[in-house]
Amino acid sequence: MHILTSDQMKSIDRRATDRFGIPSIVLMENAALAVVEAIGEHYPDCDRAAIFCGLGANGGDGFAVARHLEQRGVVPSVFIVGDRKKIRGDAAANLAICEQLALPLYDITDDESLNEALVHAADADLVVDAIFGTGLDRAPEGLYAEAIISIGELGLPIVAVDLPSGANASTSEPFQPCVHAALTITFAALKICHVFEPAAVFCGEVVVAEISIPSAAIEDENVTLALTTPTDVRPHFAARLSTTHKGTYGHAAIIAGSPGRSGAAVLAARGAIRSGAGLVSVATDADTATLVHAGSIESMTFFGDDVAAFVANKDAALIGPGLADDEESYARIRLLVEAIELPLVIDASALNAFALRATELNPHRRPRVLTPHPGELARLIGSTAKDINAHRIDAAREAARATGCVVVLKGFQSLIAEPDGHVNVNPTGNPGMASGGMGDVLGGMIAALLARGIDPFHAATAAVYLHGFAGDLLKEEMGDIGLTAGDLAERIPFAVKRLNTATEKG
Repeated sequence: MHILTSDQMKSIDRRATDRFGIPSIVLMENAALAVVEAIGEHYPDCDRAAIFCGLGANGGDGFAVARHLEQRGVVPSVFIVGDRKKIRGDAAANLAICEQLALPLYDITDDESLNEALVHAADADLVVDAIFGTGLDRAPEGLYAEAIISIGELGLPIVAVDLPSGANASTSEPFQPCVHAALTITFAALKICHVFEPAAVFCGEVVVAEISIPSAAIEDENVTLALTTPTDVRPHFAARLSTTHKGTYGHAAIIAGSPGRSGAAVLAARGAIRSGAGLVSVATDADTATLVHAGSIESMTFFGDDVAAFVANKDAALIGPGLADDEESYARIRLLVEAIELPLVIDASALNAFALRATELNPHRRPRVLTPHPGELARLIGSTAKDINAHRIDAAREAARATGCVVVLKGFQSLIAEPDGHVNVNPTGNPGMASGGMGDVLGGMIAALLARGIDPFHAATAAVYLHGFAGDLLKEEMGDIGLTAGDLAERIPFAVKRLNTATEKG
């Protein structure tokens, strides 16, 4: 599901009209119908609606919404914020229809008329916000700011058309003031403000409505930011054919664990096993191997010096969880990463081994996935965790480009970035997953999908989504305090089942 900026949406709108010949007023009509359908679905008992309209295209959507609501038995009151004489184009055409239908129209041009409008609006069951759309590029001022604040003070549910008035479509930071909507109906694709907080909080529930913009009009925009959806993930967890066997699902090698850190190796193995790897083997030191074997009886263990030979006959590998953080270990890790030609996940201590050595991670452009949290990525590229968090998308893109690897930047709304600049945003997961070992499970999950022959970007995207989804199931079951990585690993098969059951039910 594409995520757009304001400029990209404008370009797509123009392309739909100029290249594909779809009149802009048709798109406005379809947008209004989508809003009315959403209101009917979410607020079936609505009898009266107060519709606040601006002077631009968003206001035109609002005028069209008003007349369609009236046709469905909902009494609309339309409040025009600003001088209606400035309304042009498609918006003016829809305003003229409202005038011909004798719908109640109120002009808000000063404080007195605003106060009078609010008296009328208070009798409504909900508010439709159609003041500003994706074209807003500065904070609302004057009468518009007062209207936005006053709408919120009515205490009614607010349905925003395209985005809440005051939101900046292209960033996660809303202008102030900003409408706080309960429901937002946007068109063709998500915008950045719908996805990333704090702006996303002001959008409430977001519905993406199809308004007949051809898919080619969107694809030609070469959008590089997308939200992962269940549809993207399900093909990688389809039901197994009866003729398959453990060799069909690959052999994942895990190089992990050290004295006092056996748990990381166990959790990585559990993540790989529960994600469907046919075989899982863990290479570690002799003392740790005993503990790993006890903690993950379905996986095999290896200890010895020839780790490169151990990896050679496997299908994919993971290196890093629980390895020692010292220079001797780092030097050994760098040699192993250079020697391993398999699809490889590099995590935790293995990432630390390449601090300020990002270009050494994948000089041969092999299939590789890095899974840093912000601190690890900061060490890798010579930044700070604060800067990484402030510019997460740019940081993930730059790291993927610099290393030639797929980069999973972990955290709230984990990002999966390709070297070519494409970034997927993950929507699953919850704060209860902020506990030790969760990343180890994820590393094992990605390795399991790589071992099945899935390419690094899709393996990482699917694993991150399923990891968060399993965490969400665990939260449903237990709440969000005290969740453990071991508990999450055991919920992975249930998450797969829920994912596939949902598609069977449509």
